[in-house]
Amino acid sequence: MKTCLLLLCLVAVSTANLLRQQFFPQLDMVFQPLENIDYQNFFARPESQERLNYDDYPLPSSKEKSAPYFTKTIQRESPKYGDVITWKGIQIAAGPKSSFNDKKHIVRIFDDAYKTLQHITDDKKKPYHEAYERFEQNNSEDANMNATQLLMKHQYSVEEHVVRTDDGYILTVFRVLPREHKNVKAPVVFLMHGLLGSADDWLLMDKSLAYMLADAGYEVWLGNARGSKYSRKHVSKHPAQADFWKFSIDEIAHHDLPAMIDYALQTSKQQKLFYVGHSQGTTAFFALASTRPEYRNKIAMMYALAPMVYMTNTRSPLLRMMSPNSPFYDYLQHQFGNGELKLSKELVHTIGGNMCQNQIGCKHICGNVNFVVTGMNPTNMDADLVPVIMSHVPAGASTRQIKQFGQAVAANELRKYDFGAEINTKVYGNSQPPRYNMTDVKVPVALYYSDEDWMAHPWDVERLHQELPDVRDFYRIPDEHFNHMDFQFSRRAPAVVNQRLVDSIRNYH
Repeated sequence: MKTCLLLLCLVAVSTANLLRQQFFPQLDMVFQPLENIDYQNFFARPESQERLNYDDYPLPSSKEKSAPYFTKTIQRESPKYGDVITWKGIQIAAGPKSSFNDKKHIVRIFDDAYKTLQHITDDKKKPYHEAYERFEQNNSEDANMNATQLLMKHQYSVEEHVVRTDDGYILTVFRVLPREHKNVKAPVVFLMHGLLGSADDWLLMDKSLAYMLADAGYEVWLGNARGSKYSRKHVSKHPAQADFWKFSIDEIAHHDLPAMIDYALQTSKQQKLFYVGHSQGTTAFFALASTRPEYRNKIAMMYALAPMVYMTNTRSPLLRMMSPNSPFYDYLQHQFGNGELKLSKELVHTIGGNMCQNQIGCKHICGNVNFVVTGMNPTNMDADLVPVIMSHVPAGASTRQIKQFGQAVAANELRKYDFGAEINTKVYGNSQPPRYNMTDVKVPVALYYSDEDWMAHPWDVERLHQELPDVRDFYRIPDEHFNHMDFQFSRRAPAVVNQRLVDSIRNYH
């Protein structure tokens, strides 16, 4: 009897295993002991699911040879069920089922960014370590000030205004009055921050653009996109809920900018204003101007600093990883989620912090997502300013904003947010999201760009230049290693960016 029962149990177990393997193979991973789970492959895309061909994008090429690699490699223990792929000190863990399992994948993501860091010498790195030691001992007051406090410290008259968008977001904007009041109305200049930024970005240096414009007699307005530190309210949603963060660059372009521009013009009793955007602030404007013709008559001229429209040649490792044809895409999609953009230390390390720390050697700088995503050039910034910058950025964003830029890398176009074919058909009436047509941006534009900008590659800016119908100034920053954040924070920015822009507005006819 016992023997029969034992045989029946064995048959039942064998049958259950066969059924599980046939119909529920994914359960093999679920019921492993925790220490045996390959977390790198847990969320791997099934082989049967269609994927864009990442091999369509060739390896980065350059006629110049890469500089020798002398930095120290950080050693890590290999995962139990995978290998660590290493290239020039950059290490990515990969398992047998990972879609990223070859060194060429790392090269494609990091090579162009890596080359821009080779001029940084040890003597350039040292001041930043010393600056952080001073900062930790004597915290700069600027690091803890908000926009109003920064303006008042520099003795500028400032007003805080609240603007409500037509979809319920509550935005804070700052109005900075001219340093010298005259009887005539001062022309209005509207400044719009970039990705992960806020109004603070225009105020952290003694000769930041906002101060220089106010000194020159202009009324300056500082905008803040939804999700940034000054615009985290809604009539019915709360930032703690994922629903608050269901917005992309499209919503900033079609709801935030119109509300802020209209409010600034109405309050100042002006018909037109000058618009200055940096980074994402340019993307949102071009999306607005290409689809809302009524706003063309409200813009005297638009100044695009580091214009981000076409992203095909971006050097940013994160944006390359977030391209839907990247082998890293599935993993990052899961890690990012669908709410506020909040990256763990481990993820920041993976998307470029590792490379940054090897090349710059400062864990503080290389733990800041802004520097890791957009690039860092210690030769251009005052060392004591860097800890202050990091106290103000990142200032908040949604994951959809990053995803939309990643989509632009693969699409070779700036398109509306891609929800996937099924939802696209319901939202847009087509399986593909519509593109923003730059030939419809019929306003005067000035393009300011640099050779080593990770986000706005010169080739992509040149394409934008060719498509815009009215480019009045196409200006390449003359500094060799000028990068994305240098437009606002470089010690050279007042001379090579700000003064030219102020003079251009002064001479506008």
